[in-house]
Amino acid sequence: MDNGNILWTFQGKQLSQSSFEAFYQFMWCPRERLTSKEEIVVIAHNMKNYEKQFNAFDEAKKQKLQLQETKGKCKNCAEFRAVMARLGEWRARQKQERMELLGGYDSEDKQNFLTKEVTIEMVLNTKDDLVY
Repeated sequence: MDNGNILWTFQGKQLSQSSFEAFYQFMWCPRERLTSKEEIVVIAHNMKNYEKQFNAFDEAKKQKLQLQETKGKCKNCAEFRAVMARLGEWRARQKQERMELLGGYDSEDKQNFLTKEVTIEMVLNTKDDLVY
């Protein structure tokens, strides 16, 4: 840019850009300070107090967010437990109905099943080595 100006914020974001064909002079008139030198000295002297106040505020806000998060997790956990309890009751009712239909036979009772354990061994490969 040859003739013109760009205005930036202190954060590095561009606010405006102006280009001119014939740009001859740019006048800057600074504003008066909003605080006097005495007020600046007092503020600098009390900076630690301000820092403590802001840190306390930030900590309270962080604790509040953590509390809300914890409450949300507890609520989700309670809802999950309620659903699991409801499904457990439904399963118990289904089992009772199934036993009635089968004449008292419990198809889930492990004593009604015969378990056999069979082991089959197979030789897959043999190799003979001569040792001297």
